[in-house]
Amino acid sequence: MPLSVATTASAVHPHEEDGLGSIRARRNLLAGYWAGSLIGFAGDDLGRYARDLHMVDHVVSGDSDVISRLSRDLATAGHNFSRADIEAALRRFHAQALKDTGCTE
Repeated sequence: MPLSVATTASAVHPHEEDGLGSIRARRNLLAGYWAGSLIGFAGDDLGRYARDLHMVDHVVSGDSDVISRLSRDLATAGHNFSRADIEAALRRFHAQALKDTGCTE
């Protein structure tokens, strides 16, 4: 996973630099890099996929939009992840985003 994930999060939405918005942005980018790698993206395509996944999170409140997108994209690529698997991955990425930012909830 590229080390630029932390800087990419603030580049996508600089107004989300503080608080949960930044943590959520980082979580989404981490999830995007994870899923994108499994799907087979690399380089610029992988970064673009991660940013696109983050933008999906602005469609509806909550995580259902991100979970649906991840589920659909991973299934299309031949990966069988349950909703619970994806939710667990998002929790791991959320914990990593908290650790990366030094924040606590």
